Amino acid sequence: MATKPTAPTATEVAVVPPKSTAVAMPGNWRDRMKSVTVKVAEAEKPTGGFISFKAGRLSIGDQLMKDDKIEVVVIDYLVHNKYFDIPYNANKASSPACYAFGRVEEDLEPEEGAEDPQADMCAECPQNEWGSAGGGSKGKACTNSRRLWLLPAGVITDPGKAARTDALQCDLPATSIKNFSKFVMDTAQDLGVPPFGVVVEMSVKPHPTSLFQVHFKPMEQIKDEAILEQLALRQYKMEQDPHPVYPTREEMAERQSSGKY
Repeated sequence: MATKPTAPTATEVAVVPPKSTAVAMPGNWRDRMKSVTVKVAEAEKPTGGFISFKAGRLSIGDQLMKDDKIEVVVIDYLVHNKYFDIPYNANKASSPACYAFGRVEEDLEPEEGAEDPQADMCAECPQNEWGSAGGGSKGKACTNSRRLWLLPAGVITDPGKAARTDALQCDLPATSIKNFSKFVMDTAQDLGVPPFGVVVEMSVKPHPTSLFQVHFKPMEQIKDEAILEQLALRQYKMEQDPHPVYPTREEMAERQSSGKY
């Protein structure tokens, strides 16, 4: 006669250990920290907006750049003149009464949007003559500048970034134009490429007579053809775009009253 199986005792019950939820991390924690640091820094790099050189510091928005320098690609630039008929006020943004953009300095003329054109051509304008600043100054009443469009250097790692990343902008101080012109000429003559063919370090340094100057130091020639193709296409599109337009004084007043400035 078969015997009835007996229930297992407490000590005989099989215990199934819970599945581990631990995740094996490749490498060590120090490598992971370095990796995450690089990723988040790249993700949070400023894009779009204006670069400021106020008080000899390089900043984007309210963010000061470490050591007053940033590595960028100069995607395009224009010769830029602007004349203000009211004194500068650091606490109140204003639009120039007359301004011009162009690719050849000798051909500059006031833009259609300028509210108070000072002459038919910038080359003939009394505000663009040395000594016109008045007050014993030998400078010009009209500020000669360069408007630069810049991409963060990280775009050279990915054609998609090169195509889509918003450009930063800046207006160079007149005392830094020679530095920029030298960078453009050296890049063309020594490397045979346009400004967007290299990564350049843009930095702000003190200067004994002009308080500070903006400097340009080529860091790396871009070799990736897919990247260069996207940069060339962007530059071409920008060359076809209309020139920038400053807000009118009425628009500026509305923006200031609404807190946008």
